[in-house]
Amino acid sequence: MKYTTLFLLMLLGLATACSTPVMKDQASGEFAAEGLYPIERSGFAEAFARRDAGLPGYRKIDTQGLDVSNVEIPDTLIAGTMRRDWEMTPQRQAALQQIWEQAMDSAFSRYEKAASGAGVLRVEAKLTRMAPGIPTATTIGGGLQPVGSSRDAVEVWAEFRLFDGGDGKLLAVIRDNRTMTSAAMSRTSPIGMRQMLNSWAALLHTRVSGK
Repeated sequence: MKYTTLFLLMLLGLATACSTPVMKDQASGEFAAEGLYPIERSGFAEAFARRDAGLPGYRKIDTQGLDVSNVEIPDTLIAGTMRRDWEMTPQRQAALQQIWEQAMDSAFSRYEKAASGAGVLRVEAKLTRMAPGIPTATTIGGGLQPVGSSRDAVEVWAEFRLFDGGDGKLLAVIRDNRTMTSAAMSRTSPIGMRQMLNSWAALLHTRVSGK
């Protein structure tokens, strides 16, 4: 089962990377003031970008620390778990931030690191919500049947914002979610979180670089 799930995740990632994003003609209502347009087939749940973002032209990157300071956790938790199993403790925050930094360093290994300035792409990322999820064949930590929310599946949502490091202009906003088993999310089993953050960093690189 473990190898089957991993193979399905690899196929899903390959299909996502090979799809061609399409920008809609009408600006997003939510980000109309920033001049962002919805993008279809991005591989993410939602994606918005400027027409003149020119992301493939950036060769320097400023990766901000993963923001895990305000993660929404619903009152209704998965049966058999307690709130402390979900809370963003200082230890969990530090572990996730370290994993994200490593994931971005690996995905953007050919980019020069820079704090700010012309030609620098600033990437801000934050986890926004964790809640009981619907298990699927590609659930991180083990494929499960899609039978509604489960005590074994956790849905994690994230948002990524891309800025020009020179003038601070917002270039793109991306939102996505991943499902994993509750065991894969635990502090004692960080491999699931690592796989999730690695997959987001890799897809960000694909969309930024255009490769």
